[in-house]
Order: sequence, then structure tokens, then C-alpha cells
Amino acid sequence: MISADFFYRKLRFPFKLTHAAFKFPVANARARQYQVMSPEQTIDLLLSNHKLSVSRYGDGELEMTLFKNIGFQSFDERLSIRLKEILRRGSQPKNPCLLCMPDAFRGTANMRFGSALFWFFHKAFYFRHYETLLKKDYRYGNTSVTRPYHDYNDKQQAVRVFNKFKQLFSDKKILIVEGSGTRLGIGNDLLDGAREIKRITTLNRNAFSVYNDLYSSVLAHARDYDMVLMSLGPTATVLAYDLSQHGIRCIDTGHIDIEYEWMRSAARDKVQVAGKNVNEVGVLLSDDARDADDHYRQQILLHVGLPQEAVLSAMVMHPPI
Repeated sequence: MISADFFYRKLRFPFKLTHAAFKFPVANARARQYQVMSPEQTIDLLLSNHKLSVSRYGDGELEMTLFKNIGFQSFDERLSIRLKEILRRGSQPKNPCLLCMPDAFRGTANMRFGSALFWFFHKAFYFRHYETLLKKDYRYGNTSVTRPYHDYNDKQQAVRVFNKFKQLFSDKKILIVEGSGTRLGIGNDLLDGAREIKRITTLNRNAFSVYNDLYSSVLAHARDYDMVLMSLGPTATVLAYDLSQHGIRCIDTGHIDIEYEWMRSAARDKVQVAGKNVNEVGVLLSDDARDADDHYRQQILLHVGLPQEAVLSAMVMHPPI
């Protein structure tokens, strides 16, 4: 006997596609009313403005203004409120932090089929829910400035953008804020031109749960560096903005290191990268895994937040009264 679930699975995608096709033209036309720079215009602006910070909104951050769990960050109402607040306040004139929106707002003709299809559905079903947070008179940076490779047909764009990032990092004292296992710049030459690199690590899952401690720790050290690079999902979106208001230059770098690794290996698909977190293929290393690379460990100033395993162990040893 054929079950109802069988028919549901067979009919779900055609129905979803038809529904999206009906909604997409209006959503796409509205999205294109917002000004979004190209990835290269965004990195050029960072090179020309030596104080400008970057806070990036991708599909995860935008959907998290509503309700969204992503691989390394469960929905948190406080995080959702902050993401919405920054969108409303961050577009004011002379703000030291550039807010970035997805490249797909400009269009998807330059994207690979799978990426274009993803944004087709996203704009059709989600755009209207967060559009009220956007400003038509603000010129947004491009979220894909740190993701210029995988989604695009033109792979030379990534070469140009990454070369400009190397210029941005050249001869700079850099503080990296990242989840355990991210290891930004380790095993490649992306940061080879930097004068000095130090790191503050934190949880690679649900980092926003230790946001106050993380904010205080980074603020205490960041003034000794030329810029702070953050690879920490939606938490970085908020942290980069908050610290920029204190005159600290922060770049929300997101998946830049993984995109660079994929470009170097000419990867056609999203693949694992040995020894690093790659959330999009389901690889998140343990927070308490000890890194065998002495050079990397020597760069770590401190770790913020106990690994989940340590918290559970402490609760067993010292149960709450």
C-alpha cells in the first residue's frame, strides 16, 4: 500500500517550486531596489578606508532575525534581537562599520546553478519577512567579499579578491577571534604577510552563549592590534559591529579561510579541509580537542567559554544545590 508520506515526498518539491515561482518576481524586484556593492568594490573600499569595519549578513543571519537554527548556532532570541537592532541602527551616516548584504540581492546571473536556485527559494519565501529592516538609501557592502569562490562561475574573481585581502593584511598586527578548530590561516599563505598574529578562541557551537565574556576579553586586547578578524558565524556579525563603535577595526571574515582553501585546490564542491571546521559539510571539531601544532597554540592568548564536555563534567562533580 502506498503511504501518504510517499505522495508527500513526491509532490513536495514541485509544489514548492510552483509556489516559489509565483512569489519570486515580486520578491526579486524588491530586493534589487537595495544598493549592494560587488565583492571587489567592497574589498576596494576596505583598502581605501583604513578605519572601516565590516559586519556581514548572510542567509543564516537574515533568517535568524525571524527564526533559524544553523549548524553551529541554535536560535537565540537575544541574538535575533541584536541582529535586527544592528540592521536598524547600523545604516546611519558615518557609522564606522559597513553592513553587508548577500550578493544575490543584485542578481544571480553570475552564480552557479545550485547557488542561484538556493537564492531563488530564499528570496521567494523569506525576503518579505526581513525587508522592513533594510534601508534603500544605504549602500551595503557585499557579504560574499569573504566568499568569492564556490558560488560563482567566474573563478578569477576569487583570485583578485583574495590578493586584495593579502594586501589588507600585509604588515598588520592581527588579532583573530574564532571558534575552536577554525584555525584561520593555518596551513596556507593567506596571512603570511601579517607582522604578528594572536588569537582568542571560543566555543565553535553556540558562541553567543558566552557573548559578554567574549566581548570583554576581545575589548581588553584589541587596542594592541591593527585589526581584528572574526570567524564566528552570527556572533561575529554582532561582535564586529559592537567593537567597531569603540574605534576598533573589525573584519567579519566568516568562511574566508575555507573559501581560500577551496580555491587553492580548485574544488568544485564544498569539501572537507583537513584539520579545520567546515560547517557546510558537517565538520565541527571538538571544543576541547588539543591542537598538536605548537606554532598555532603559541598564538592563542586565551580561550573564552568552557567546552560543553567540561561543563557537563563540572555539573556531575559539583551538582547544583
